[in-house]
Amino acid sequence: MTDLYNYLSERSLGPDVHILAASVSDSGRQPHVKVVADTPTGITIDEIASISRLLRKDAGIAGKIGTTDFRLEVTSPGIMSGLKEPWQYPRHMGRRLAVQLNDPVGSDEGRMSIEGELLRTSQHGIVLKLAEAEEEIAWERIHQAVVQLNW
Repeated sequence: MTDLYNYLSERSLGPDVHILAASVSDSGRQPHVKVVADTPTGITIDEIASISRLLRKDAGIAGKIGTTDFRLEVTSPGIMSGLKEPWQYPRHMGRRLAVQLNDPVGSDEGRMSIEGELLRTSQHGIVLKLAEAEEEIAWERIHQAVVQLNW
């Protein structure tokens, strides 16, 4: 629900809090409002609880979804949800990323992927350490990146 996402993105929910997604699903007796939030250093459970309390008291949400009777879930994005914004990358320095590029590959418009260790970020993009070299990738070429977990 873009209207709800835009509304929440304009709210001051705390220092450096970013809304990554907001959705409403009509499952059961009452609508379920799900808000995914994060910060550049990783959102804490205390920040999630604070945002939840703020949103529960916010009459504007009821206006956006059409009812005051709704379930509210505020959550972090989780490690596998992917990095989409430049501010999300610095805390993952030294980790291995699978970066999906906007560059189309082949006739099916698939996306090329590069995997490497995140060495640094800049205003222009990221630098990955590949097997034999370093590769600089501009922000506009990045569709998303997913942190690769070592099991």
